[in-house]
Amino acid sequence: MKILALRGENLASLQSHFEIDFAGGRLGEAGLFAITGKTGAGKSTLLDAICLALYDRIPRLQSNKKNDAEIGRDGDSSRIKANDVRSILSRGKAEAYTEVDFVANDGSHWRAHWHVRRARGRAEGRVQAAEQWLENIDTGQRFAGKKQELQAEIERLIGLTFEQFRRAVMLPQGEFAAFLKAGADDRAALLERMTGGEIYGQLSVAAYERAREEKLALTQLQDKLGDIALLSDEEKHALLSQVATLKQQVERLDSQLQAFKQHKQTLQTATMLAARVEQAQSQSAEASQQKAEAAPRYTQLTLIEQVQPAQRDYSLLNQAQTQLKKVTDSLTAAIAALATKTQGHQIAEQQMVAARSALKDVEQQWQAVEPKLKDAAKWDQKISGLHDQWRELDGQCQQHRHTQQEQQQLVTKLQHAQQRYQQQVEQLQVYFTQHPDVKRLAEQASSVEDNVKRYLAAHRTNGDLRKEQQQIGHELQVHAQAKVTLDQQAKDLQQQLQACEAQRQSLDVVALEVQQTQERVHYADKQQWRDTLRQGISGAKEWQSLLTQQGKAHREWQDTTQRVADATQRLATLVPQLATLSIQHQEAEGMLQQSRAVMQLDDYRDELKDGEACPLCGSLEHPYATDNPVVEGLLQTQQMRVTELAAQKQATEALITQLQQLQTTEQPRLLALEAECQSLDLQIAQLYQQYEPAFATLCQTVVSEQTASALTVEADLAELAALLEQWQADVAQMDVALKQLQQAGEDRQRRIDQGRQLERQWQQLQQAQSQLAEQLHGHVQKTTQWQSRQQSLEQQQATQTEILTARAEALNGQYGNDAWLVQLKSVGEEAFFTQLHTQIQQFSANQTALAEAEKQLGLLAPQLAEAQTALRNTEQRSIEITAAMTLLTKEKAQLWQQRVALIGEQDLPAVENLHKQAIHNQQLALDHAQQQQRQSGEAMAAADAALKAMQQQHGDATQALIEQQAQWTQWLTQFDLTDEALTALLAHNEGWLAQEREALKQLEQALAAANTVLSERELAVVEHHPVLAIAQQWLTAHSIDIDDCGIQPDQSDVAEPVASPIVSGWETEKAALDEQIFQGRQRLAQAEQAEQQSGALTEQLKGQQATTELWLQMNELIGSATGNKFRTLAQGLTLQQLVVLANEHLHDLAPRYALQPVPGSPLALQVIDHDMGDEVRSVESLSGGESFLVSLALALALASLAADTRQLGSLFIDEGFGTLDPDSLEMALACLDALQADGRQIGVISHVGTLVERIGVQVAVEAQGGGRSQITVRG
Repeated sequence: MKILALRGENLASLQSHFEIDFAGGRLGEAGLFAITGKTGAGKSTLLDAICLALYDRIPRLQSNKKNDAEIGRDGDSSRIKANDVRSILSRGKAEAYTEVDFVANDGSHWRAHWHVRRARGRAEGRVQAAEQWLENIDTGQRFAGKKQELQAEIERLIGLTFEQFRRAVMLPQGEFAAFLKAGADDRAALLERMTGGEIYGQLSVAAYERAREEKLALTQLQDKLGDIALLSDEEKHALLSQVATLKQQVERLDSQLQAFKQHKQTLQTATMLAARVEQAQSQSAEASQQKAEAAPRYTQLTLIEQVQPAQRDYSLLNQAQTQLKKVTDSLTAAIAALATKTQGHQIAEQQMVAARSALKDVEQQWQAVEPKLKDAAKWDQKISGLHDQWRELDGQCQQHRHTQQEQQQLVTKLQHAQQRYQQQVEQLQVYFTQHPDVKRLAEQASSVEDNVKRYLAAHRTNGDLRKEQQQIGHELQVHAQAKVTLDQQAKDLQQQLQACEAQRQSLDVVALEVQQTQERVHYADKQQWRDTLRQGISGAKEWQSLLTQQGKAHREWQDTTQRVADATQRLATLVPQLATLSIQHQEAEGMLQQSRAVMQLDDYRDELKDGEACPLCGSLEHPYATDNPVVEGLLQTQQMRVTELAAQKQATEALITQLQQLQTTEQPRLLALEAECQSLDLQIAQLYQQYEPAFATLCQTVVSEQTASALTVEADLAELAALLEQWQADVAQMDVALKQLQQAGEDRQRRIDQGRQLERQWQQLQQAQSQLAEQLHGHVQKTTQWQSRQQSLEQQQATQTEILTARAEALNGQYGNDAWLVQLKSVGEEAFFTQLHTQIQQFSANQTALAEAEKQLGLLAPQLAEAQTALRNTEQRSIEITAAMTLLTKEKAQLWQQRVALIGEQDLPAVENLHKQAIHNQQLALDHAQQQQRQSGEAMAAADAALKAMQQQHGDATQALIEQQAQWTQWLTQFDLTDEALTALLAHNEGWLAQEREALKQLEQALAAANTVLSERELAVVEHHPVLAIAQQWLTAHSIDIDDCGIQPDQSDVAEPVASPIVSGWETEKAALDEQIFQGRQRLAQAEQAEQQSGALTEQLKGQQATTELWLQMNELIGSATGNKFRTLAQGLTLQQLVVLANEHLHDLAPRYALQPVPGSPLALQVIDHDMGDEVRSVESLSGGESFLVSLALALALASLAADTRQLGSLFIDEGFGTLDPDSLEMALACLDALQADGRQIGVISHVGTLVERIGVQVAVEAQGGGRSQITVRG
């Protein structure tokens, strides 16, 4: 972990923004630096800022200190506790912040930020809660989490808690210097504070307290075991007999109350049955009306069913019409296709004839051209030979011309160079003749430039000094006038303070605030009571609603239960009846069929003749040949019997179906109602549990003149209504009282605010007076500073004047006159130096150029003569080659004219290829035309065949349509309907018919079911009448009026039950007996519990004895009331480990010494001097430098205990150097240099001048006056 940078603003005396970069710049390079400044300037505030940004804590403030006083002026509402870290906010500032960049243990870079502000951004506002955030510098992502999570994340990144960071990074070596020479008690306290060993003392005290508590718990268990009282066997037997007798009496009363409830239920059932009969009558009438209204639907259904045989022919007619239209469209398309194919075939035949004629023409043209091409080829071969010779000569000619051009260019170039160098030599010689003074300046260039710069610097300094003198004189005049104004303002402020103090004393704000606080408590109590009333009213209203729903659901459940029971009972009777009716119907129908078989012989009776034998029986007499009254009467009787039995069977089956449907329908409803009742019971219980505290409070407190009784979960609607009315009245009264208290409080608050405003005004005036005094003091200091500065400016101005005179004389000597001054004034400083540099550079360049030009002239003469000779030779050879090329050109032209006369200028292979390609193309065209002619003929034949097929299909479709139209006409005639009417009837498909039949069937079934239900309910009323008579007789026998039951037999609505005096007496007697039984059982339970408790306490006593012995042993080892026993042991072990680590550091810092605990005194130390033969010395015998080394070693050892210091890249050592002599101080600095060589950055906070001068880089905290400081980095 290493601190990279620190930033902050408005932290105590550091009121201006500051930023310290420990990793970069001079601090990063140095490694060791000092933090300097006067006492109170703010050096330690820098360490506080680091701790604030990382841990929201300050080492100097004890965050665990309780009941710290609040600091601030009397009456200041924004006061905070003395140990509050927010007190670091600078006075008169609205906000402050501190920010630390650091490298975590994993190498990542982070930024921790701490910020505090006042309310509304005003300096007099209340200090708000501090804010913190953590940001990854590499990714820019902020850590998201609460404050505790943020602190945990910082501790994870750094690897140190606050206490470990304070001891490891900010080494308290000054405390170890005191530790070495402190007494035993002081040494123990110092070691505990430095090492964080408070926990061991706390453990010691905790062990002592736990042992005392366990011992006290053992004594209490022993006392409890002695206080338990047990019943004797005789007392327990008598109590059991008494409870049994009381239970018999309660059972007798329970049976009477149960009988009353049963007879009361009988009365309710009678009322319910009457209502159900009325309901069934209404349902039956409604079903009859619905069936009568559906008569038109029956008629329409019959007509649609009659026309259904025509449905198939109707579909075939539609299909025939569709098919004819489709075939007609296809026939039209086939005719058009045949015409197209015929025309295409004719065009193809014409194209084939034209292609044959073109092929014949191109073949004749080739036969005429072929002999000429052979002759022209011979002439081309001769011309090619001459052309090759000409090209060879042309190549040689071009080569000579190129060489001639290069040689000519070289000659010209050399001639131009000779002329240029000759001109350059002449011009340079003229320059040196005209500028003899430049040579002198070039030889003294460095001295001239230095003299001019020093002259100009002195001149500018003089000007700045004169301006500053004028400004200081002006400021002195302004401050003199401002001081007069400030004196007058101070006098005015004093007068305002006196007036404000007089007004402030007239108002006793403290007494008003005390009274206001008391009235607020009283107002809050009343407001809380009003809220309780409103809560109770809300709960009671919800309770009323749930009770209403519960009553309605319970009544519906009873009705449904009764309907299901009635249906079950009727089914048990109707099922056997249906079986009997089925048998009877089968027998009657068999007899009827036999009788009908006899009656079917009527056709043969007309053939019987008197005197002739009957074919069936052989009788000669035929008494029933014309009439048979007996048989006809019997047949009629049997028919009526079958019809009657069939009707009874159908009615019974319908009734059974209806009852079964009723069971199926009502059973889920019954379950739903039971669930609803249970849910409502649970909601009432939950509601009562939710509002029970409010109900208990309201029922136990006297709010008005009436006192509310206890409210239980069994409360009824009447009781809730009475409580609601009472509570609502109490709320109205409470609102009036609260309004009066609020008005009085507002009046009192206005007076308090007036007093506070005067207090703030008085504080502001005092603050303004202080600020004015600071301004006056600042003016005096500033005036003194300016006067001193004026004297210093005069001395500096005299010095600069001497420099001006000396440098001007030197330049006059170098230039020979004051021309340099004239030039400097005319062109300015920058142009002067530019011109000077240009002149010197030009002089040097010209000298070099003259020598180079003379050298080049000597080299160019022989090169130019050689180049001119070579050019003349190349020109002669070019003339000879040109003459030979002319002869070859004439001969080639004559041969070409002969070839052109034969075949023209065309290329021979191209002419041959052109004619052969034409023949090939025409042959391809002919082949293509022949193929097109064959394909078009085949397509025409196919189109003709398709046309004939479509014509046949069109005739078949037309015939089918005619046949279907004839069949459709027959159906129209048969049903005597129009085409539109029959089509509309056939639009209803089988699905619609089935749905309509089912709907009409349901209407019939609904009517039958309604009539059956009506008959059943009327029968139920008749059957229930005997039971009702018994109930009335029982009530009369027990002198209970039916009116007291809350129900009249002739009423359809159930009234709210009213308790009968006799029944109330039974209930009262039963409640008294129940209370006696409860008390008896409670005594028995207490006796049994006492026996169990006695056994349990015995076992608990054994366990407590073992626990007490364990903690007594622990107390014997480490426990003590003050915590000294374990603290002393732990401190001795800690000091031993600390000495081991300190000796490791001493071996590097000062190998001569080693530390060792004093035998027999675990908290005392002695020193081993290795240079003196391991002589043992006391720590008091060490010199100042030696004590510093030992203290520093102990501080580094403590850091090693707190954390692995190899991971710490930053260490801060606060003070501890003031008592060192110069030699010891040099030794200390050498040690610090050795430490920072390991890669650590070490900051030393000190005001020792020698130490500050010895360390090259410093962070200076400079006091500016008025409680302000400024930070600068020096070195």
